[in-house]
Amino acid sequence: MRGNALSTILLLITFGCFSNSIAQNHSAKEFRGVWIATVNNIDWPSVPGLPVEVQKRELKELIERIEKLNLNVVIFQVRPASDALYQSETEPWSYFLTGEQGTRPSPAFDPLSYAIELCHSKGMELHAWFNPFRVRNAGFYKLDPLSFAAKNPQFIHEYDHKLFLDPGIPQVRDHIIKVIMEVVRKYKIDAIHFDDYFYPYPVSGIKFPDQKSFRQYGKDFYPNRPADWRRNNINQFISAVHDSIKSVKPSVSLGISPFGVWRSKKDDPNGSPGVKGTTSFDDLYVDVYKWLSRGWIDYVMPQLYWEQGNQFGDFAALTKWWNDHCFGKPLYIGQALYKSTGIDKVFENPREISEQINILRKFENVHGFALYSASHLSRMSLTAFNDLTMSLLPTSAGNQNNQIAVNTSQNPKSSCTPSSVPDKILMADKKSIADTIDFRYKSLIDKGLPVPAQFSVIKSRTGLEINWITATYTLDNNLKFKIMIFERVRRGGYLKRNLKTTKDSQFLLPGKSEFNPARVFFSIVSVNNCGYQSSFPKLFRIRGRRIIFN
Repeated sequence: MRGNALSTILLLITFGCFSNSIAQNHSAKEFRGVWIATVNNIDWPSVPGLPVEVQKRELKELIERIEKLNLNVVIFQVRPASDALYQSETEPWSYFLTGEQGTRPSPAFDPLSYAIELCHSKGMELHAWFNPFRVRNAGFYKLDPLSFAAKNPQFIHEYDHKLFLDPGIPQVRDHIIKVIMEVVRKYKIDAIHFDDYFYPYPVSGIKFPDQKSFRQYGKDFYPNRPADWRRNNINQFISAVHDSIKSVKPSVSLGISPFGVWRSKKDDPNGSPGVKGTTSFDDLYVDVYKWLSRGWIDYVMPQLYWEQGNQFGDFAALTKWWNDHCFGKPLYIGQALYKSTGIDKVFENPREISEQINILRKFENVHGFALYSASHLSRMSLTAFNDLTMSLLPTSAGNQNNQIAVNTSQNPKSSCTPSSVPDKILMADKKSIADTIDFRYKSLIDKGLPVPAQFSVIKSRTGLEINWITATYTLDNNLKFKIMIFERVRRGGYLKRNLKTTKDSQFLLPGKSEFNPARVFFSIVSVNNCGYQSSFPKLFRIRGRRIIFN
């Protein structure tokens, strides 16, 4: 955080760190996770009902690929839809495993036990991933008549062509806790993991049909506070799961991977910047802020599945928000690897994922990341694969059994091909825009380049002459300076425009420019012949003959 400072002509300023909350974060142990999704056979097994030997081979190859990329945590989905990919006394065998819910693998096969054995033999952690309230996802298959869901149809609601257990019914919550504790007691897992699905994602114009349970169990919330009641249901569930785990096996962690936006700043002063959209608190009834503050969870892994500059969820801005609101709990960042691969990829920048890893490593409270999801590791472009294996993850990261030795070099001097960053809307408020910009263009920054400083402005007949010097003296004849502005746009955020690149330490802004210099942020960086640029100094505006720093 920084306040505005007014200055007169020839104001001298010494530039320091952008934020006290940001630091190099290459600790001895970096969490490098990857999700293996089994619902709808997203990652494993490739189709339902394969022979057991084929299922084993696919899972072994998947985990070996994860190991070769120097990732060290597998988040394995063991209960995708009120079913089990392990030997259970409370849940039926999964349709996604055998092709018929309730049918056991033949010959006998326990995927969770097999995955734990594979992971622990390679020094990797295994986090058992549960979807608590989903009964059947998209598509149709027959439920096992002996399952909890089939025997209790009064606990089930159909919504968005899917089936869900009602979180507002105490018997439902008690059953799921029983299911989880069976795994905690029987298996040598490292953590229990939940994703963002508790109440379903809302469908416009359609209410979740829990009015009856609200009337029956709503107590003080009924009839005008259904949202608070739903949040209270999930709060009770998370608190009870945490206490149950710690009472039986304290070494097992409870981790949550919530939707990436807790609340919007427009609705809550503690919320994050960006255009208002879906939030976990208001739309999914997940108050992870409370869970962290009360100590009900052991780590948090927000799903920041947006690219840098996205107006709803700029990656750098949201990473900073979670860094500042994790209440001392381990914070890992969930990344959308799937948006960088395949014919339907969303991220235009081929280095989006690697640039995001560079960004998150700059925050002192961020201790790692997880990629969604495992099958996309084999679909990465050559550029993305090389970034991960040769630069970002060149050696094994430490968990319980190994140590990290990360290569932190950002700009290999043997190459003059820096990665580009598309100019999109940059989401940040005035107080955090400099930090956000610095991280946004991380892949282009060479900290060895001199940073422009000691700005002054002189008003003449032809316009405003902006002058500066560099913080360190240089004899580099190839050094130039890039002058850019960041303009506020109607839908929120800032749009970058490059005004000019010059070899001189001055720039004339014509008197009749197409923008008001008092309403935009200026930034000037030095640039070398390879296109790398210095770190960003403080941004400033020009009001009359004064420079006003952000």
